[in-house]
Amino acid sequence: MEKWRFSDKQIKILSGLILVCLFSGLSVAQSGGSAGSYFSLNNSSRAFGMGGAAIASTEDATTVFVNPGMIGMLYDGYFNASLARLGYDRNYYDIAFTYPLDSWGSLGLGWAQLSIDNIEGRDQDGYVTQNFSDLQSALMLSYSKSIGGNLSLGVTGKYLYHSLAGYSAKGISFDIGSAIYIGDRITLGAVFRNLNSSLKWNTSSKLKETIPSRIALGISYFDLFNVPNLLVAFDVHMQGGDFLGYQTGIEYTIRDMVMVRGGYSDRGVCYGAGLQYAGFKFDVAVTPENFGTKSRTFFTLSWRLGKSAEAYEPEPIQETTLPVPTPAAPASTETKNIVLITDGPLANERAEVVSQDPVNNTITVRLLALPGSDPITLTLDQVKFLE
Repeated sequence: MEKWRFSDKQIKILSGLILVCLFSGLSVAQSGGSAGSYFSLNNSSRAFGMGGAAIASTEDATTVFVNPGMIGMLYDGYFNASLARLGYDRNYYDIAFTYPLDSWGSLGLGWAQLSIDNIEGRDQDGYVTQNFSDLQSALMLSYSKSIGGNLSLGVTGKYLYHSLAGYSAKGISFDIGSAIYIGDRITLGAVFRNLNSSLKWNTSSKLKETIPSRIALGISYFDLFNVPNLLVAFDVHMQGGDFLGYQTGIEYTIRDMVMVRGGYSDRGVCYGAGLQYAGFKFDVAVTPENFGTKSRTFFTLSWRLGKSAEAYEPEPIQETTLPVPTPAAPASTETKNIVLITDGPLANERAEVVSQDPVNNTITVRLLALPGSDPITLTLDQVKFLE
């Protein structure tokens, strides 16, 4: 009887999952319960499916909620809509939109709402009075600018509103974020959240509720162990000098169409999946609740706006062989070929070839989504010729 064995690729993928589990075993519980704490979370189905890790790996309009610095790294516009059933009569909704303005930077808009219905009211003697609701919402405006192609900075202004049992509160808050590309595979992210943030209630005492500031740091690694389409992300969270904990997750993409995700957070094991085609993507994630045995289920529908959305269509089964330059070719040749970048942070972007250097196995291209941008140099292994 033939003995069944793992392939080298399967062993590498399993090794990545084991690393995630090892990091997860050391996780420290993330605190919560403070004013506006829910809007400090990474509100994204993709993020929750990866244990909440998103600071350096978000690639759609949810960057408005997660890290405004990542908005400047998006070469197309995005629209996202999410909803979640959280248990205990709680509901969450959000919508977000981002769009690049070429050399002017990128803009983002977002709205999020968390509501709790049918809260049983009681008087000071414990007798039931009437039910009431709790509603929290935030309206957000973001701006981000890419600097030099590898660094992006961004800021988000938030208008906060909270309604509870006939009373209401309003406030303003700010997030500042950054993202850095290191090579073709590593991305670093940092966010300062809830700066100068507070809520002022319309009670007789004019209560002012302070929302604590937080710092979040993240790193993502693409093509871990040289396995194509394997992403691992890791986030750390701090508040007022105290370590809150960290989140870690993994995503594996199959044929540029199906995403499988898993991770760990302070709530426990999280998992999710996604399906994308022709610029549209649907994500779902399931995470444990902070208390009790119930779970949270998140759904997100996103739409990529732009010509490069065509890159989301699955590739044919037969792979296209890259042209092999002959040794006798000149060191630099001009051409008008179009290529698809297949590896690194710019994967799935289309670009026009500026020149090739067969001797050093490199190619210089300019992104079609950013006319007039500076050329970038890649290896021939990172591109596929389309025309």
